[in-house]
Amino acid sequence: MSIEALKKGAMEHMRTTSMALAWVIGLVAAAVIVAKPWVTIQHTQPIVVKGYAEMGVTSDSGSLKVSVVESDSTSSRAYEAAGEALERVRQIVAADLGKFVEVLELQSQITEVYKVDGNGRRTNEVEFYRASRQIRVSTVDVEGLARVGRLIYDLNGEGMRVHVAGPEFFVSSLEDVKRQLLTLATENGKQRAEILATNSGERLGSLVSARQGVIQITKKNSSQTSSYGIYDTETIEKVVKLVVTLEFEISS
Repeated sequence: MSIEALKKGAMEHMRTTSMALAWVIGLVAAAVIVAKPWVTIQHTQPIVVKGYAEMGVTSDSGSLKVSVVESDSTSSRAYEAAGEALERVRQIVAADLGKFVEVLELQSQITEVYKVDGNGRRTNEVEFYRASRQIRVSTVDVEGLARVGRLIYDLNGEGMRVHVAGPEFFVSSLEDVKRQLLTLATENGKQRAEILATNSGERLGSLVSARQGVIQITKKNSSQTSSYGIYDTETIEKVVKLVVTLEFEISS
């Protein structure tokens, strides 16, 4: 083989080797370009956590509704009898709750009840009149209200027709409680986010967004929740619960 042929072969080999090397370098560079943005994107994604807080509260007001029903052959006597029964209820309320009570008379109604013939069909002849009267009792003495509700209901044992709706118990300082829970729930969420970030080798950044969940006011030791929120009115002692959703930036 001539010297010229040998030189030509060597040059071809070098050219092939250079192209292969350039191809490898290009693949490495492309991998770096692709990988680098992926790391950046991961670091810019916020970390999302839930913060939780709850607080025990005591009801400071309450109310109940009392309905009395009396019947008689005339509407006037039925209405008068219902008034006498209602006065008995008022006396019980005043004796137990005193000046801490407000009594509001609601609706009064007189209904005609018609006779039934031998075939079980209603006739046009009035058999008697039924009168119903209703009041609402409101007070800040929540313990006394619960007691009065039982005393009024016991009037049924004396032959009176009395219906008691409630009592219902409320908390007037809910706005203050909500503000306190927001602070506690936010602190709780931030602590959780810091733990997650630290254990992942990251650093917690600024708060990106915060969303408040619905308020849940439940009985003690209750796990009941609702997407619309719960307001327990049956018990004097309650628990107010709040969840917040927090998003934080993270960085290395």
